[in-house]
Amino acid sequence: MAISGRFYGWLSTQRFDVIGAILALVLAIGLLPLRLVASNFYIVAIPLALVFASVIYLLAVRTNNTEGLPALPTWAGRLLPSVTILGTGLLIFLGLYQGGRTTAFYTIATVIGITIFAQIFFTRERDFVPWLVMVQILAFAFTIRYIALLTTPGFIGIDVWTHVPSWTVSIVETGSLGFLEGNKYYASPLFHLAVAATSILGDIPVRDGLFLSIGFAMAFSPVFLYIASRLFVSARWSLFATAIYAISAHTVEWSIHLIPTGLGLIFFLGVFYLLVRVLDVTPGGREFTLIVLLSVATILTHQISAFIMLILTGAGLLAHLLLRFELFSPPSQFRGLRAGRTDSVSLTGLLAFDLGFITFMWSLTPYNGDTFLATTFSFFRVTLEQSAGLGDTTGSRSESALDPTLIEQAVQYIDAAVFLIPFALAVVGCFYVLRRRNITHGAIMCGAAIVVMLVFILGFPMFGVRTFIPQRWYAFLAAPMGLLAAVGVAYLSRRLTTPVVLVVLLVFALTFPVVSFAATDGTIDNPRFPDAQTQYSYNQAELSAVDTIGEIRPVDEEAGEVYHTDHPYNTVFSRAGPGPAVATNVTDQGLRDSETVIYREHQSTGGTFFVAEDEQSVTPGISRSELCGPERHYAYDNSDVTMCTATWDVDTDADSGVTFEGEGDTDA
Repeated sequence: MAISGRFYGWLSTQRFDVIGAILALVLAIGLLPLRLVASNFYIVAIPLALVFASVIYLLAVRTNNTEGLPALPTWAGRLLPSVTILGTGLLIFLGLYQGGRTTAFYTIATVIGITIFAQIFFTRERDFVPWLVMVQILAFAFTIRYIALLTTPGFIGIDVWTHVPSWTVSIVETGSLGFLEGNKYYASPLFHLAVAATSILGDIPVRDGLFLSIGFAMAFSPVFLYIASRLFVSARWSLFATAIYAISAHTVEWSIHLIPTGLGLIFFLGVFYLLVRVLDVTPGGREFTLIVLLSVATILTHQISAFIMLILTGAGLLAHLLLRFELFSPPSQFRGLRAGRTDSVSLTGLLAFDLGFITFMWSLTPYNGDTFLATTFSFFRVTLEQSAGLGDTTGSRSESALDPTLIEQAVQYIDAAVFLIPFALAVVGCFYVLRRRNITHGAIMCGAAIVVMLVFILGFPMFGVRTFIPQRWYAFLAAPMGLLAAVGVAYLSRRLTTPVVLVVLLVFALTFPVVSFAATDGTIDNPRFPDAQTQYSYNQAELSAVDTIGEIRPVDEEAGEVYHTDHPYNTVFSRAGPGPAVATNVTDQGLRDSETVIYREHQSTGGTFFVAEDEQSVTPGISRSELCGPERHYAYDNSDVTMCTATWDVDTDADSGVTFEGEGDTDA
């Protein structure tokens, strides 16, 4: 007891922030050997990010900035808002004129992102107008999202082709949810009802209803992060957190691929802000009521979003319980172990309610012939028994990823940088709030949520467990990570010497917009590197071909017949088109066994997926003559899409809009 008492006494006098930074540095060095047993890029990159965060924080602890932030001349500070607004207007014109987000669009967007961060970092206090910067951020966020939505025929992404043109349209036409019966969204229809209601009330097409409801809300959702971060830092650094969230590739993805994940993310942001407020400001009944309502809305929207929201609530309760101990509280703020019991009961009740309601709903939700809860546990158990193992971290769909080209390596670094840059700054923020005089319930909740979410995003996949769809967690992680990044940068700006902080801020301002507008997730409508990134949007000719091919060459589903084309084009046929489709097996035997093959020009770029030996996905870049061969009939061709069949079994009376040809031309 005496030894433990002395240790407790010694520990109570130490700075947890410094101890945390040193331990993180040791952990980072210890993680480096993992690259010998795992090939995941993050295994190497995350330790490097931890090293940077630890070193820069330990440096900041020992210095003090007496000169303040470097500042732009007054004329430059007043000119940059005009540049940003004019540049955003130019983006609108360019996107509409060129019919999409082109390379020129991304380049100008990158420059605008840099100017926004330059204003936040380097504008003098007397010239800094927070509301004006917020207007620029929101206008910019709206533009980069809506240009993608409005200039793309149909929809962007994969799942949206099921949720909107199939299910939501059926709800509008029938006025009933009966079409969802037997589906997991029968118990979570809020997304479909919101889109259908917008379409009916506005007397507009369902596609426009989607853009005006979910799309509009996603474009302005960064406001939640601003009001949450204002509880921790000044307006300048709150705008920094907002800007990170607004242009992050991970959040842009779910703003243009509009599915229940996006609506769940909006509700999650509302819960996030209210939990921060409850923990640190006013734990009143009104806030708890709103949290309950948003929690229910999340559960009725999307299962993964609800699970992430549950983790956030649990992190809030954990933070509240930890800070009730004297060891974590400054002497002036210590209220004893019994303090805050009412708040703990409320948070415990909230967590119990969420957990109980989720369990109840998932026990009633149909999924794969069973309930969603039973099916999820079954998937998880099977994964653990059959495929889990240390080092199973690649999860790659492309054979080329095992021996990547220079472009593919560059894309890999870019995709990782979108996460790692704010992550490193968020770690700095975590160190800062560990110091007892800086510690708050909300900040600890953010740190705990980041740690737990990273276990699901990176930890479980390290052992081959991807049941929880880790790719969708990044956008949710961006909220607590952006807030703590703002806390970290605010601290560095006060402590680091002017030359050092200038380098840190300049590197961030110049690199984060660049990687955000080049990363795979944020450019799924029109990739910056089409040979190495997959495009999940289609031109009008490709969409028209889906309907026409369904008319002239319907497949016999009962006989197991399917269309053969690339992935992701096959998903349009399967989800909202004429029948099931799969990625073509491009081996000689696979092509011989394929009755109907569909080629499109985009397949020649190498950004689409096919199946090769051992069911391995490949992106070979294939020509029409290679795919169809000389034996097949060219039954349909609209210059962008060609359907070739092994037998001449087509409906020549169908309105295809083209003249049928004879056998395939090997010169094509």
